[in-house]
Amino acid sequence: MIRRTGGNRRSSLLNSVHQASGDIGMIEGHRLHEARIEGGRVEPAGAFTVADVTGPGGVGIVVLAGELDMAATAAVRARVDAAAGARGLVIDLAEVTFIDSSMLKELLRAGAELGRYETRLVLASVPPAVKRLFDLTRTTELFSIEPDRDAALRAIES
Repeated sequence: MIRRTGGNRRSSLLNSVHQASGDIGMIEGHRLHEARIEGGRVEPAGAFTVADVTGPGGVGIVVLAGELDMAATAAVRARVDAAAGARGLVIDLAEVTFIDSSMLKELLRAGAELGRYETRLVLASVPPAVKRLFDLTRTTELFSIEPDRDAALRAIES
């Protein structure tokens, strides 16, 4: 049962949820999206990685993983900007679990920006959830998409 005990309603509500949950589940304040499980490790919501991999002869490879939202756009933009003027850039999305509209916009911007420098952008290993977003937004045809990293590298070579 949740009771309001005067004062800050939100704080009171959170304390009640925290007590009822036995320290499993929600955590206080603005960090409601995080979870803690006794005896295990849970990655925080929104965790992502952006990694550079050395590609063959002037082709950059950026490997993305996790939940890509506005927090990841600056890191992706820096990699894209660094690739301008190169032969090509492969963005490997195999480990991506989610992208939001800000990352979709960044991928669209990457295609346009690299196109100005005649740098070919190829997306590799696009997971079904991301492919569905591309389909729903009718942006699929704006990307060169290959089933895996090797196919993406071959596409740039051709």
